[in-house]
Amino acid sequence: MLNNLIKNFNFILTYSCISALSVLVITTVIDVAGRYLFNFPLAGASEITEILLAIIIFIGLPYITKEEGHVTVSIFTQKLSLIHSKIHSIIINILIFILLIFISKNLLYHGLNLYSYNEITTYLEIPKAPIAFLMAFLTLLAAFSALFNSYNYIIKKVKTSENK
Repeated sequence: MLNNLIKNFNFILTYSCISALSVLVITTVIDVAGRYLFNFPLAGASEITEILLAIIIFIGLPYITKEEGHVTVSIFTQKLSLIHSKIHSIIINILIFILLIFISKNLLYHGLNLYSYNEITTYLEIPKAPIAFLMAFLTLLAAFSALFNSYNYIIKKVKTSENK
């Protein structure tokens, strides 16, 4: 059941990321074409681009965390035995979980501050708090993805770097 839930979240996140990236591309094309061909840039394009880039990055975070696709340096870990590699993966995923929980909490508090001040973007007057709340939620999803990875290493037989 948990695997189905994760598959559904991955499906939703994938298509959300595709949609946000498509809107970003369309916005950029319209802005550049308007600026250079008609001397009439798209109003608020920089704000839209900033928001979409933040959303795209945070949409990708749970997926990358689940797949353990972060940038890693494996100078010492290549030489670990199977059991030590498994222990290493458990510890790293638990540390990632703790760090992402901390980041999510701070993003939530930041969103609450933005909400209390009714903070909006300069030109388009888009409220900033919902964006911070979305980023906090996606970071929380990433944290639980790391915790799920640790669970898989503890309970199940999961491929490690030695037998992939």
